[in-house]
Amino acid sequence: MDDEQNLVEEMNQQLLITVIDTEKVPELRPISSRSHQESEPANISHWSLLFKLFLAITIMGACVAGVTFVILITPTPPTVHVQSMHISFANHNLPVWSATFSIKNPNEKLHVTYENPSVWLVHRGKLVSTARADSFWQKGGEKNEVIVKRNETKVIDEEAAWEMEDEVAVTGGVVGLDMVFSGRVGFYPGTSALWGEQYMSAVCENVSAKLYNVDDEIYGTNRSVLSFDGRLVCSVRLPKYP
Repeated sequence: MDDEQNLVEEMNQQLLITVIDTEKVPELRPISSRSHQESEPANISHWSLLFKLFLAITIMGACVAGVTFVILITPTPPTVHVQSMHISFANHNLPVWSATFSIKNPNEKLHVTYENPSVWLVHRGKLVSTARADSFWQKGGEKNEVIVKRNETKVIDEEAAWEMEDEVAVTGGVVGLDMVFSGRVGFYPGTSALWGEQYMSAVCENVSAKLYNVDDEIYGTNRSVLSFDGRLVCSVRLPKYP
């Protein structure tokens, strides 16, 4: 009875007749389902798309994390202002030269070192004088006044002196000078290990100094004084930082 039932079930299946040899009885076999074979490439394509999407998201996430990390470890440059400048000279000599700068470290968690800072005094691209200051450092968020002085008598560039006198004649007693505060800076802890110490320059453009004539009791001569008292923002440049 069971054999007859199995025979009936086999007869009910669709049969594919394959002719192997014309002289032999055709071989009978069930037709295989094509839906399973066609679904395999579709499944492979689906998983390939998911893998590519996952890879793209991973790469984008890594890039965002890298940029964020660089931003977090990149210190903010110090802010520099020139607050005053006084130059006393006679016959193209500069016996007294001083300037006061306000310098702030805006990084709350980093301290800054300034090594051998110096100040250049420039008029129309010509160097008038230079002065040096002592090295110093700042805690996070600290603000300091840095006074730079030069008391040595020095003959300034003759062409620069004549151009300053010509400018005084045109403006009625005002000379526009440029000042550059420069030196090597380092940020600690940790940041300088990545970026290294580097050369910082703070350019203070067009410091308008007013001319006064005073009697010098020490030297016994009439001296001219260029004086600036105010607050001028300087442009700070750190070449290695983005």
